[in-house]
Amino acid sequence: MPVPRVVQQAYFWVVSALGGLATIALLVFAVATQSNTDAERIAETKGRSSINALVGALAVTHGRPGSL
Repeated sequence: MPVPRVVQQAYFWVVSALGGLATIALLVFAVATQSNTDAERIAETKGRSSINALVGALAVTHGRPGSL
């Protein structure tokens, strides 16, 4: 028995919406995780000079895969 076209379209919309929500959730999680790591790294630079902190931050940023 064929499935009505409306049911097919509703199914595709639901699957697409769930995929979009999962993508957004993973993106938010990744940004939050990275922000926490950066905050800890910045907090550890209190005893260093600003030049040392800048060079360290640049080294960390350019050492990440896909940063360029």
